Amino acid sequence: MDEIITEKNYPVQGLWILKSIIRSLIVFIVIAIFFFYFSTSYDDLSLWDSLSKDPELKIYFWVYIAAVPFSLIMAILRRATFHYSIEPQFLTLRQGILSRQQRHIPYGVIQNLFVKQDLFDRIFGLASLAIENASQGAGAFAAPQEQKVFGMRIGNQKRQEMEMVGFSGNKVSIPGLTKANAEILKGIVLQKMKENPVEDRQSGL
Repeated sequence: MDEIITEKNYPVQGLWILKSIIRSLIVFIVIAIFFFYFSTSYDDLSLWDSLSKDPELKIYFWVYIAAVPFSLIMAILRRATFHYSIEPQFLTLRQGILSRQQRHIPYGVIQNLFVKQDLFDRIFGLASLAIENASQGAGAFAAPQEQKVFGMRIGNQKRQEMEMVGFSGNKVSIPGLTKANAEILKGIVLQKMKENPVEDRQSGL
């Protein structure tokens, strides 16, 4: 089977963006509750007056408020700039908002392949196809440990907290698929692994 399969065949669903919006709203509500509770410690002052008494807390307040639309914008951009293709010899991934990155992953290096769902995935009927190798990868195929996003450095751990998209270290995630499509892609990649055995192993992840 030499047909090249891309996200046009099995797309990242728009519901994945809605999932990110709901996550952001939950964070916003938790922050709002925290600041409302904190404001009560200043007698009967309004929330704004309470924040004015503590300039440092006021800065945190605006940072957290700004984080809500920022996380939404990031989710949209990550979806728009992420592309994958299942080719005869390689799984090819392209990603990056400001700096474009590309990786060709030989099927022979894949050791773990599974479909996963978090709570929000189950609610929206979505799933992620997760791929990983025991090695950390090296050379031209290795992912950078840090990435700049709008001038801010975001490490691997922080990117994973934002829900990983694409590749990082020895892990790959194709998120926002329907559960059925995730299972189909898993089967396709498994077949490619059989067609490209371990003797062609390279450090691709």
